[in-house]
Amino acid sequence: MSTELPFKVLTFDPKESSKKIDGAAIIVLQEWWGINDQIKEHAQRIANYTGARTVVPDLYKGKIGLTAEEASHLMTNLDWKVAIDEIEVLAKSLVAEGYTKLGAIGFCMGGGLSLALATQLTSPPLKAAVTCYGTTPDTFDVSKITSATAVQGHFGGQDKMEGFSDPAAANKLEASLKNASDVNIYRYADQGHAFLNTDDWSVEKRKELGFVSKDIDPVSYEQSIRDEAWSRIYTFFIKHLA
Repeated sequence: MSTELPFKVLTFDPKESSKKIDGAAIIVLQEWWGINDQIKEHAQRIANYTGARTVVPDLYKGKIGLTAEEASHLMTNLDWKVAIDEIEVLAKSLVAEGYTKLGAIGFCMGGGLSLALATQLTSPPLKAAVTCYGTTPDTFDVSKITSATAVQGHFGGQDKMEGFSDPAAANKLEASLKNASDVNIYRYADQGHAFLNTDDWSVEKRKELGFVSKDIDPVSYEQSIRDEAWSRIYTFFIKHLA
């Protein structure tokens, strides 16, 4: 990065250079756990299938939550306004390097941050913002997201994170996105929170927290739903960043 940044940034490029979208970068924003193997896997996957460079800013600055209690503490102590200001520095650095077509995607907490970034970033605005099971606090007004930014969301019908990613939160988000373009908020009737997470540790945490039944193997059981969601994500980014 050409600009001094307030956090460490991990960078992922498409494995096949033939798929590369010149000048496109996607900011990938972490779950409440921090920068773990799962978010790195998501970032590489998105780069591979969209052709965009993906970058993952370490918003916790080296800290990782290994239990729900630790993750909750880290998320509670994150100043979202400061975090968005810092991500904006990253966005400007990417533009300075020639990445003028910017997108953002986040998971859980990061999903809300992706939307929050879209309310603030204007020069240039995000071309595409995706949230996976996360919404913003009321301090960020998503109705301020303009027609310059397309918005997509993915939410589980069995998500119990009330006011954040449950069905009512998804409905509220959709109703509030009055000015964004190409808005699509997808619901997956039988899925709980964090249904795109498949590494062993993440599956263990999903079961521990009641996000998925302990009696199933979600990696195989949810394959078709994950494939559908990921396909929608890749297609959306390619459409708006290519």
